[in-house]
Amino acid sequence: MAIEFTTPIWLWLALAIPVLWVWPRRLRDLKHGAIRSVVVALLILALAGPTVPGEETRAHHVLLLDTTTSVLLGDSSSTVTGLQSLGRRLGDDRAILLSMGEGGETSLANSSWERSERFTSDRTPLGAALAVAGSQIPAGTHGSVTLISDGHSTSHDWGPAAQALAARGIPVHVDILRGPPETDLRPVGLFVEEPLRAGATARAHVDLIGSAIATVTLSSGEAVLAVREGVAVDGRTRVMLPIEPEESGFLPLVVTVSATEGTDEFPGTNSFATEVAVQDPLRVLYLGERIAEGRERLEELVGSGFDFEEREDLTAEPNLDRFDLVMIDDRPAETMPASFQEAVGEAVRERGLGLLMSGGGGSFGPGGYHDSPLAQTLPIEFIQKEEKKDPSTALAIIIDTSGSMGGNRIILAKETARLAIRRLLPHDKVGIVEFYGTKRWAAPLQSAANAIDIQRALNRLDAGGGTILLPAIEEAYYGLRNMQTRYKHVLMLTDAGVETGPYESLLRRMARDGICVSTVLVGPARHGEFLVQLADWGNGRYYNASDRFNLPEIMLKQPSTARLPAYRPGVQAVEPRGGAGWWGEVDPLGVPSVSGYVETRARPGAEVLLRTRTDGHPVLASWRAGLGRATAFLTEPVGPGTTGWEEWPEYGAFLARVLSRTAADGVGPYRWSLEEDGTRLDVIAERRERAAPLPRASRLGEGETATALEFHERAPGRFVATLGRDPAAAVRIACGTVDPARGAWRLVSPAHPGGSPEGQVDPAHALDLAALAAATGGSVIGDLGSFNPTAGGGGAPRGIRELAPLCSLLALLAFLGEILYRRSRSHPGMEA
Repeated sequence: MAIEFTTPIWLWLALAIPVLWVWPRRLRDLKHGAIRSVVVALLILALAGPTVPGEETRAHHVLLLDTTTSVLLGDSSSTVTGLQSLGRRLGDDRAILLSMGEGGETSLANSSWERSERFTSDRTPLGAALAVAGSQIPAGTHGSVTLISDGHSTSHDWGPAAQALAARGIPVHVDILRGPPETDLRPVGLFVEEPLRAGATARAHVDLIGSAIATVTLSSGEAVLAVREGVAVDGRTRVMLPIEPEESGFLPLVVTVSATEGTDEFPGTNSFATEVAVQDPLRVLYLGERIAEGRERLEELVGSGFDFEEREDLTAEPNLDRFDLVMIDDRPAETMPASFQEAVGEAVRERGLGLLMSGGGGSFGPGGYHDSPLAQTLPIEFIQKEEKKDPSTALAIIIDTSGSMGGNRIILAKETARLAIRRLLPHDKVGIVEFYGTKRWAAPLQSAANAIDIQRALNRLDAGGGTILLPAIEEAYYGLRNMQTRYKHVLMLTDAGVETGPYESLLRRMARDGICVSTVLVGPARHGEFLVQLADWGNGRYYNASDRFNLPEIMLKQPSTARLPAYRPGVQAVEPRGGAGWWGEVDPLGVPSVSGYVETRARPGAEVLLRTRTDGHPVLASWRAGLGRATAFLTEPVGPGTTGWEEWPEYGAFLARVLSRTAADGVGPYRWSLEEDGTRLDVIAERRERAAPLPRASRLGEGETATALEFHERAPGRFVATLGRDPAAAVRIACGTVDPARGAWRLVSPAHPGGSPEGQVDPAHALDLAALAAATGGSVIGDLGSFNPTAGGGGAPRGIRELAPLCSLLALLAFLGEILYRRSRSHPGMEA
């Protein structure tokens, strides 16, 4: 008989046995030393794990028989006969039959099987069943698993069990049964879009399989929530039903289908039940001012899925934790303190708060938000166009052409006049008056665009005659008085050698009439004081043109700029953009034209949902801003800009969807979810805020009872609370934080009543039996009546007898003998 060791490395300790004879003192009693050596040797053998071949040489064959509802609905009539012949062919091998489900009494009574038992009730947890089958095959022996099933499983945790069988080399042979007929009408799935809120309309999706014309009914208790008639089901079909819960809490749902045309082979599978969590309405802080009854009109438009709260005083502590969305509707920046705007921006970026800014003349750029703390949070850039204004001017140039202006002075006067004329634009007027003892219009007042005629008139001027200035000023005054221009200017060029007269009264009267008189001293400086007085009386300026290198720049007018209004009134057609999530069941092509909007530009990375068809300016844009979302609606939702939208029947649903998608996607600083694994349920809290308080959750029982759950941080910012569950009972969870202002977020893991889901397992989620056989080295059974399973596994096909327990027992007995021997001696038997 060959002895083998499972951990032979321990045998090296046998080399230390001689040490017992010399340590701690030399041993004199040889019998005592021998007993002690035997004790240590037996302990070393026990650690090494000695084994010898046993008498068991048979293979272990485990057969998993699926007799649940989904199999019974199919064709499994040949299974019983095949099982009887398979049991006889296994001969001396161990044959174990495990049954899943309540059927198959004949096969269980078959005496060909060494042991048979029913594994579970009318459910198909294939993962657990494969694990139990593997445990029936002892380690180190040959064996196989034969699975007879349709692959429909009420749980999908078969991966670890299949990997364990493959690692041991145990093949899984499969006999693929036909499940429920594909033509049988039945619901196989029901889920509701989250979050589902009280008062808000959501969509319930029902997955149907079969071939019929059906009526689909969604109900909760005695109340019918939605009905869809004439649904054509051909293979696999998904039906959408609207649902609008009246109050928050937990809502049981049942979907029932009935065939109006076609056959329904198994009416017992026509209902599917689940339970959903209904959250509280979204809490909206509404900040409006210019739109009369804006909050009331919005509440009526979007429905009861939103809880609006209006606030006037923004100087106190903002306390934004109580809200999911802040809506600023046509409210100017000057009415919102900078500290409040900074608090809103921080809450959006750091805590996931939603921000919706809307409006026209009192919002965005027109509302003074250019340099506000909220400007960088919005998905749009403000456009402020400016118009340069160059006001019209009428200029009358009076040039002294008397004899004293001869020589270089007349040339300087002409050059100065040319410089002044060049500063004029085509919409300005200019005329030239000369005086030389009398006065005349060398060039009448005309458009400055007639540059050639004006230059010719200047060129014709020449010095000669006396100096009489006053009539020339009067002539210019009469010419300018009726001109329709913004500015009126008289420019007088002379060497100041003029007669005296009542200049002051005339010039002051001209100044009162809006005519400005400026003077230019031509040539060497003399009589300058007189020209300074004239300019002072005429409300003008005094200049000096002493030579051709010092010609003055004449200031005739002051151009200015003005901001154009960013709000663009008038009907503008819009075109829809953006993903389907923003529109839902709303027809994007039905959006009416806007009657006015604020002109802006979308920032890079922003999603434009609506834009003007002509200029491509955004009308509705949104983007992620840190943890939150900011949306800009560049017109008044219930004001002049959306006058035509009141007749749009889908406007309320569309605006409610925009508000919902902009608002915070969870309550408080955590995102909550559930993960199921058989009878284990994990409540997961993922932190979204840096300084968030610890998460808390309670399991809700009957009545008002609640059991607090204990969270553990499994990863940075990820907290998990684990609890056991009975799949036949729903688990309801209320989540939140230590801050009661954050409210509660509800989660529910629906119950799976026995027998109900089994006939409605979604075939798309069934276990691929052929792939399971290939992964474990098994085969797909063609004929169960002639099939002979092959066995696999580690080691030889024999039993194993372990000797380690025997060695441990002998070591204990030897140790007791050593104690008795020492006590029977009058001395310890050890000498120095």
